[in-house]
Amino acid sequence: MSLPAAEAMPDAPFHAITVDRARKVYETPSGDVEAVAEASFEIARGDFVSILGPSGCGKSTLMLMVAGLEPATSGTITLDGGVVDGPQTDAGIMFQDPTLLPWRSVIDNVLFPISMVRPVTKADRAEAERLLKVVDLVDFRDKRPRELSGGMRQRVALARALVTDPRIL
Repeated sequence: MSLPAAEAMPDAPFHAITVDRARKVYETPSGDVEAVAEASFEIARGDFVSILGPSGCGKSTLMLMVAGLEPATSGTITLDGGVVDGPQTDAGIMFQDPTLLPWRSVIDNVLFPISMVRPVTKADRAEAERLLKVVDLVDFRDKRPRELSGGMRQRVALARALVTDPRIL
């Protein structure tokens, strides 16, 4: 986001997330594929929302667009009043697959999002340890992903998504 929410749209009604006619089309050699067809909705701060639909209908693509990891072909997405025009550092992402880095330990995988933007502090490490306790994996902090079950890997990914205390998950 280029402007803080208060400066971006000071008189606009407040919604934490606004998706306005967002559309995503992928160009392929066999023709265009519309992954998201003009989605529009508003989500207030604190709301818990689930997006349901059949496999392949664009749910994951839409979430990647909200997080700024996939640009919309057309339409607008705003987060706290600022236009989403790239990756959002305050969005926690829980991918369908755990996407853990195999050469990193469990704790270093949890701390990865922080390490990408600044040096990890003792407070960060303490928060990662706390989250590993919450997901019942603190005893596995020094293990590698290959040493964990699929469910354990998903819990590491959840701790990683929460470690930055994101505004949206």
